Amino acid sequence: MKIAHAGPATMANDDYVGSTSLKSYIEENSNGRIVVEIYPGNQLGNYQEVMEQVNAGALEVAHVSIGGVTPFVPELAVVDLQYILPNDEVAYKFMEGSFTDAMTDAVMEKLPNTRLVAVSDGGRWRSFFTTKPVHNANDLKGMKIRTISSPLQQQFVSSLGASATPVAWGELYTALSTGVVDGTKNGTPDIMSNKFNEVVTNVILDRHTFLFGYYFVSDSWLSSLPEDLKTVVLDGFKFAAAEQTKFNAEVEASANADFEAAGGTIYTPTEEDRETFLGARQAMQDWYVEKYGDKWLNVMLEAVEEAKSAAGQ
Repeated sequence: MKIAHAGPATMANDDYVGSTSLKSYIEENSNGRIVVEIYPGNQLGNYQEVMEQVNAGALEVAHVSIGGVTPFVPELAVVDLQYILPNDEVAYKFMEGSFTDAMTDAVMEKLPNTRLVAVSDGGRWRSFFTTKPVHNANDLKGMKIRTISSPLQQQFVSSLGASATPVAWGELYTALSTGVVDGTKNGTPDIMSNKFNEVVTNVILDRHTFLFGYYFVSDSWLSSLPEDLKTVVLDGFKFAAAEQTKFNAEVEASANADFEAAGGTIYTPTEEDRETFLGARQAMQDWYVEKYGDKWLNVMLEAVEEAKSAAGQ
C-alpha cells in the first residue's frame, strides 16, 4: 500500500505523523500481510496528480488538503469559507458529521475509484504569515499572498485588497524567499515544520479557516482485500487521522513559541482589528452562491450547526 502526501519526511510534520501512524497500525495489525510505503514531499506528484493516480488504480492512498479535491468538485471549496467554524470543538465534530458523508459521495461521482475514508486536522487554523507586520485587513492591501489553486481562496485574498498568487506547496519556500509572494495562509505547525519561518517572520492570528486533511483510498484496491484486512485498513485510517489531529492540537502551542523564539512576531488582533476582516464572511458567502449556487453552502451551514449542537454550543 503506497501513500503519498505533500509534507516532508520529518516527525515534526503532521502529514508524516499521520502516514507513519497508518504504516505502524496496518503493518502490525495485518501481521505484515500489508506493507505500507510512504512517499512524502510530493514525490509522486502534486495534490491533483495523486488523486488522479488513486482514481486510476496506480496509487492506493492519497493524503491531501481540499486543494486535491476542488479540481474535480469545485463546489467543495465551501469548506474554506472564512470565519464560519468558531473553534476546535466544533471543527472536530464537523469532521465526523454529515458534511463528510456528502463529500464522499460527491467525490466518487467525479472520481469513481476514489473513496474518502478519514478526515483529520490537517494543520490547524489558517492565518496570514507575512514578510512585514499586519495588524488589520488594511495592512494586507497590495501584498502578494500565496493561495492554492482555489477560486474561493483567491477571491478572499483579493477582497481584502491583496494580490492572490497561486503557488504549489513544494515551491512555496523559494517563492517566499525570492519575493514572488509576500506571505501565505497557513497554520504555525506547517510554517515551522517546513522552515518557512526563515523567510516569513510575522503572523496575525485571524484564524479565518480550519485546515482539514483528507485520506482517500483506491476503492478497487480496498474492495479486493479480504474482509479481515479491509477492517484493519479502515481502522488504520481512523487511527492515523486521530493521531494526526492529536499531534496538531499539541504542537500548535509549541510551534507558536518556536516561531517567536526564532525571531518571529505573533499578533493577536484586537476586536477592532478583527472586525476589519469579518466583513469578508458575508461577502464571501454571497460570492460563493453567485458562482456555485447555494446547495453546498446550505449543506455546510447545516453541518456546522449540527457540530455546534454536538459540541454543546
